[in-house]
Amino acid sequence: MTETPTAANQRLDRRKRHKQLMYGSLLVGLIGIVVGALIGQYLAGVLIYWAGFLGMLAIWQVSPVTLYDERDTELERKASDYTLSVLAITGVLAIPGLVLLESEGLLTLPAAFDGAVLVFVGIFIVFAVIYTGLRLRA
Repeated sequence: MTETPTAANQRLDRRKRHKQLMYGSLLVGLIGIVVGALIGQYLAGVLIYWAGFLGMLAIWQVSPVTLYDERDTELERKASDYTLSVLAITGVLAIPGLVLLESEGLLTLPAAFDGAVLVFVGIFIVFAVIYTGLRLRA
């Protein structure tokens, strides 16, 4: 039996409302951590952030409606693919170039550069491990 237009609209409205609650909870957490840091109340800020994040997870898991469909999944896949591609191309070109400029004395890299490169490489290692695991299971 197919849904009536009214039932379909109600389902979409419920999905929209639950997504708003989910992202609203996260937004409250993000605002909480920023305000907490600005006023020097770091513990309170972190606790509000965690509460917002846990609220988002709870709404996502307990919601009686399907919050994401195949269109959302495809959009997330494309966004992830484009993001990793941009990061990979930028990193492959920029990191060796910056190291070369520093070795020639034309630039002094900040102390955080090495850590940033390790995080950058770590992201792609995690991606490769997950990709390989999914590929082997497929």
